[in-house]
Amino acid sequence: MSPHTDEATATRARGGGASGIPQTDLRPLDVALPRLDDDPLRFPGYPEKLAAVRANGDVHAVDVGLLDLGGLDVVVARGRFDVLAGSMGRTHGTYIATALARARELRLPFVALTSSGGARMQEGMLSLVQMSRAAEGIRALREAGVPALTHLGDPTTGGVFASYGSLADVLLADPSATVGFAGPRVVEAATGEVVGTDSHTGAAAHAAGLVDGLAAPHEARARLAAWVALVHPAVRNGALPDASPTDHAPVAMSAREAVERTRAEDRPTARDLLRDAFDAHEELSGDRAGGVDAVAVAAVARLGGRSVMVVGFDRSAVGIHGRRGMPGPAGFRVVRRGLELARRWGLPVVSLVDTRGADPSPASERGGVAQAIAETFVALLAVPTPTIGVIVGEGGSGGALALASSDRLLMQEDTFLTVISPEGAATILHRDPARASEVIGHLRPTATELTAQGVVDGILPGPTTAGPERAARALRERLALELRALDVDPDRPARRRRRYGA
Repeated sequence: MSPHTDEATATRARGGGASGIPQTDLRPLDVALPRLDDDPLRFPGYPEKLAAVRANGDVHAVDVGLLDLGGLDVVVARGRFDVLAGSMGRTHGTYIATALARARELRLPFVALTSSGGARMQEGMLSLVQMSRAAEGIRALREAGVPALTHLGDPTTGGVFASYGSLADVLLADPSATVGFAGPRVVEAATGEVVGTDSHTGAAAHAAGLVDGLAAPHEARARLAAWVALVHPAVRNGALPDASPTDHAPVAMSAREAVERTRAEDRPTARDLLRDAFDAHEELSGDRAGGVDAVAVAAVARLGGRSVMVVGFDRSAVGIHGRRGMPGPAGFRVVRRGLELARRWGLPVVSLVDTRGADPSPASERGGVAQAIAETFVALLAVPTPTIGVIVGEGGSGGALALASSDRLLMQEDTFLTVISPEGAATILHRDPARASEVIGHLRPTATELTAQGVVDGILPGPTTAGPERAARALRERLALELRALDVDPDRPARRRRRYGA
């Protein structure tokens, strides 16, 4: 069994380990098991443990099968902590490899419901190499554009957590579950540190940007089903909503007025538009490297029957370094996670841009904000599917443009896009940010001016001119029209290269 078995025994009393989905709901997969020596290391006491397990009718530490989630089939691997602490030995690895291969062949999402103490130490390195088998299965799944989702149950540690448990595209966790590479007692033995309440739980992993959301066992099925409804290959490429072209005479305004309207406190945010212009959505969270930036938006949304990746910035949110509406490096990494999934799954991208600019603080610099911005440019330009950028508020500097280097660039008429924030320009030119209103007009940052310059492709009604409801409706309709046109444009990839290349 796993070295973490003793510290996780109590989880059965708490009902953990199965993510609230019973074994009887699975339609089992056929798994071809090779003939193996049950006790390859002649490990003391191991044959007796196996015999006890088999006497109870339980053989495997993971169940694999097909499961109906919200009317859609997925391939599931369901951890069994009650069988030798859910530990991953050779048989467990074969079941996981089989499930991943079947998910790829059938083009069904792979869903892992983990509950494990880690690698099975009684099988030594023959157990540990199952991590490589699981990783290869996930790699092949990614290459095929098939999603993987995980719900981290209580407990999820060791080799299971550090392989297929963490490699999913979308990670949810039981907030009270023990979650960590090493269990708390192993941490204490190896480091002398006592694990506190701020570590080694699903809630702590979420706060650190390692999982996308929290779901108790009784909530897991519904949360997973909501994600599956958006990313399942069988449904994500449905029809766009009906929309008819409408003529819109943009409201011309001065740069100063555009700045004032853009910064109005009651102006809808990117998250408001995510709710109001789309039919459903689920949001990613965290950069999977220890950072959560509330300014960043990355969500799979549905527009009619089409799934799209929506990325953007929420100017009302406080960033990881304490500045409102200004993303730090973790924020750009979250956006890049979304762009990579769009590339992998063939989803169009819609960027909702509203930020004064990237966070310029020393902490942000130490975190590599310039590189994070630069890599976001590359990630967006690498997406092979249609991309549409929309300036829905302030568009400040390279931090904004990184999300706007798209096939189409649209602006709401009461927004602006500029090389640097007005205050930044005034500071550079006059050493006085208070002179921003003098400078902004010279930058010609309004929607009508940028359209005349050839930077912007179209102008939309804005919330301060047409009202929030009409602006959201106009955005939805324009997105449907643009995506429909881009879908059938054979010159689209070359056009993008001409626009941004040599």
